[in-house]
Amino acid sequence: MRRSQKDNCTPGHAAARSENRAAAVTGTSRLIQKRAVLRFVLILAGLTGLFNALFYIWLSHSSFFLTYLSWNAGCSAFLLRLFGESASSNGTSLSTPRFFLEIKQGCDALQPIAFFVFLILSSPVTVLIRSRIVPIVIGTLGLLLLNLVRIITLYYAGILFPSAFEILHIDVWQAVFIFLPLLMWIAWAQRVSRKAPTKLHANP
Repeated sequence: MRRSQKDNCTPGHAAARSENRAAAVTGTSRLIQKRAVLRFVLILAGLTGLFNALFYIWLSHSSFFLTYLSWNAGCSAFLLRLFGESASSNGTSLSTPRFFLEIKQGCDALQPIAFFVFLILSSPVTVLIRSRIVPIVIGTLGLLLLNLVRIITLYYAGILFPSAFEILHIDVWQAVFIFLPLLMWIAWAQRVSRKAPTKLHANP
């Protein structure tokens, strides 16, 4: 009399198959993540490179850019008058009886703003485009206002600490405008990643 085998699968075999499925899902997930990161880097590099080319070839020599620099000088003069300074602006020049500043390329914050916008737009997070617009607007306005703070601090540094003017201008503020957009993007990406749904599911 033979005893029929209803199931050749032992608990060890079942566990091995589950581990294989889990490993396959993990490998697929890692491949998807690598492709998403590569796509993000390529899109970011392409957009940034294209903007910088347009900036140096055309934008930095355009009437729009000159008007924008003049706007920065005018707003800075207005804020300095609130602080009691007899400040006035003439085109891209900012002057008081105590000091004179010329707002030039490099004190415009347009490239850091563009970099921040490209970081948000090219991020591989599963959020709708309208969920990216609000942080873009807030971040852009914040960087524009911070640029006015930069001009005002440079003005007072030129009066009170002239020996530290170049350090503040080149080393400190340029570093701030390089790293701040990146930190702002990291904070946004972490927040939306916690809220975003996961598209990859493992079948039991």
